[in-house]
Amino acid sequence: MKIIFLLGLVFPINMTSSSHPDTTETCKRPTRVSFNDHRLVHNIEPISLDNEIAVESNQVNNSTSADERSCFTSINNWWRDIYRRVKFSNDENNQQQVELDLTERNGGEPIQRYTLAQAFKPKTREQHLFPFKSPYRSIKITDKTSVSIACNDKHILLKQKSNLCLLNKQLTTMKEIPWTDDHVDMCWSSTLNRFILITEKIIFTLDENTMTLDQCSIQIDKEKEWSCGACSDSSLYLSTGDMSACLYEYTLRPAMEFVKEWPLSGGRSKYECILTFTCKNGKLALVISNVHIFQRRLDLRSTTTLERLWSVRLDAVAHCCSLNDDQWMLMELLRPRLLHISFDGKIVQEYKVKTSSIDIIWNAIQWDNDTIVTFTMKNLNLHKLS
Repeated sequence: MKIIFLLGLVFPINMTSSSHPDTTETCKRPTRVSFNDHRLVHNIEPISLDNEIAVESNQVNNSTSADERSCFTSINNWWRDIYRRVKFSNDENNQQQVELDLTERNGGEPIQRYTLAQAFKPKTREQHLFPFKSPYRSIKITDKTSVSIACNDKHILLKQKSNLCLLNKQLTTMKEIPWTDDHVDMCWSSTLNRFILITEKIIFTLDENTMTLDQCSIQIDKEKEWSCGACSDSSLYLSTGDMSACLYEYTLRPAMEFVKEWPLSGGRSKYECILTFTCKNGKLALVISNVHIFQRRLDLRSTTTLERLWSVRLDAVAHCCSLNDDQWMLMELLRPRLLHISFDGKIVQEYKVKTSSIDIIWNAIQWDNDTIVTFTMKNLNLHKLS
């Protein structure tokens, strides 16, 4: 795959410098985009760095805007960092890792289906989801440093420029407060009746009535940074921005206290990392990437045991959205494609996106039984599902 496929999908973000926790190199990367898009872009298939990137960069210069060319340069820097880190690994370990991850076996059996999934009641809808109906309401996106959105029954929370904005069903801004962090991931906790905001070092809760931010007591090692988060009824799950496929579980009540660190790769791979994840009805849907063999997959796991229920191989890095009846939607970004996945891990519908890059769906969230919210580089949209 040529890196030129990235160009239409990135958006303008400011350059900063930050040290990556698991490398001695300095990672010159742009301000991190929510849902850990730093590592989303790191998961690009390998190419000849000096020649191919230069050729592709020259090709796009003639047909793209200054903002897009700036983003393309940023992507090159991201890729060079991950390439340096992976190529220094031991050849023998590399070969062992390739064999492990290509076979994807557990006890000699394929992991594609687990017996726990057979206990689910079949609920898959027959009608096609894609393409979505034209949005019945939209607003312009004014901040492209974060693609994170969260909602409860009444409101949507998102970052717009230097504010956190609370929107109603008409997408009218009801309340807003100043917000200075570029990176923020968000989720709603019905147990706390609060939004939870995850920044690189600090976790906050937000009261939608008073718009008051309270800092949580959760601590993180100085070498690490928080990346993503999601809630079940009883726990908060967090992932970090380093090369680690681990989830950190914390209780929600009576206080946020550490429960356990859950390694998801079973000790098989030091190259696997969690790109993004979401939680619904006692299940965690995680997009996991192996940056050594450049493979991505969606894992569905139990929130109580973290046992894998099923796994679906992905073509490209993606975001995930929960749907009605324990179903899921995947938004593949680098090779635009939408996937509708059933409760038991079967692909119900595959839809290859044919639209301008500015209208490609980066993130989505189901608001109620018949409404889905989509986030593009241009708009926040409301669509009817029926």
